[in-house]
Amino acid sequence: MIISEEITITNAANGGFGITKINGKTVFVDFAVPGDRLLIDIYREAKNYSFAVISRIIEPSPLRIKPECPNFGLCGGCAYLNVNYDTELEFKKQILRDLLERITGLETEDIPAIEIINGQRFGYRSHAGIKVSGDKKGFYTRNTNKLVQFPEDGCRLLCETLNNGIGSLTAGKDDEEIKTASDCMSTFINSIDTPDAEVIEAVSGLKFRHDLRGFFQANMISREAMIKRVLEYVSPSKNEVFIDICCGCGFFSLPLALSSCKGFGFDSDRRSIQNAVYNMKLNNISNIKFEALAESEIHPFRHRPDYIVIDPPRSGISKNGRKTINAMRPSRMVYVSCEPSTFARDTADFIKGGLLLDRLTMIDMFPCTKHIEVISRFSAVTGDYKV
Repeated sequence: MIISEEITITNAANGGFGITKINGKTVFVDFAVPGDRLLIDIYREAKNYSFAVISRIIEPSPLRIKPECPNFGLCGGCAYLNVNYDTELEFKKQILRDLLERITGLETEDIPAIEIINGQRFGYRSHAGIKVSGDKKGFYTRNTNKLVQFPEDGCRLLCETLNNGIGSLTAGKDDEEIKTASDCMSTFINSIDTPDAEVIEAVSGLKFRHDLRGFFQANMISREAMIKRVLEYVSPSKNEVFIDICCGCGFFSLPLALSSCKGFGFDSDRRSIQNAVYNMKLNNISNIKFEALAESEIHPFRHRPDYIVIDPPRSGISKNGRKTINAMRPSRMVYVSCEPSTFARDTADFIKGGLLLDRLTMIDMFPCTKHIEVISRFSAVTGDYKV
């Protein structure tokens, strides 16, 4: 049964929601903006929270603007096109801070100042998975598998090469996903023409091969800034040994190796490790040893790295992985996260283990969307670790 309520949105929440409270219960409202007065329809109830959609905007928030895409509110790709970019960045920054306070128990004054890195808001994606149904191509509606066709001029988030290439594609069958990419030469690559394609990217003077269906940072504008911030936080030296956990195809491992004595890269995906080894040779780097190994399986007493870099998936670092990192006792660690809730959970364990969160950057790798990317630095606290 759908329940209708009149409410005012008080804050932004992780996942691209606006939130309010009804009788003490938190309500998450799709595409709502703090300051909105709305009539909402609650479509899902749980014990401590509910989810709702906007039935009618009674009085819009002064923060609202007209979205620059006709699909906004239908397509699940964007969450913040109804506010300007500065406001979006402030929402994401506050969401990160709120999660850290709530999940870690840190006081406001104990959380480092959140630095922000961002590039351009539109045209930044150099690869994407495109949904297909008949002759229609686009993204799904939020929380459904119902396709919303791209506007005539394409998706605002995709680079020109992707929009031009996707427009000329003929899908082989309905209800499939086309993997697409623009490589370092702005060549359009797609999984219809070449299902097992390899893509060559160029970042920070290095070249990286990855599989079209594999992971690589999608924001071609901010990749270099991401590497530079990780290097800044690590401050590597030529006599140090590092470990890169969840290393993928070597995105951080290769630039780290140029400034370190030697390193070890671990990833559970064997194909990513094969690409990492290839990329090491492609860039004439020889001081890294790559191994196909999940972070939960790394033996803590076989390695004593000076520093660690880790970039896990949205699920974060496993409990065993967190114990392993604490047991290795690095002097510092840089944790790159694409999900602030699991980042906050993991941070709590690292603090208990004797690491101090002392630097924090929110780098906006997915402008307009609900996604929040974090680059953090942890440093060893004087005294023994509590493992």
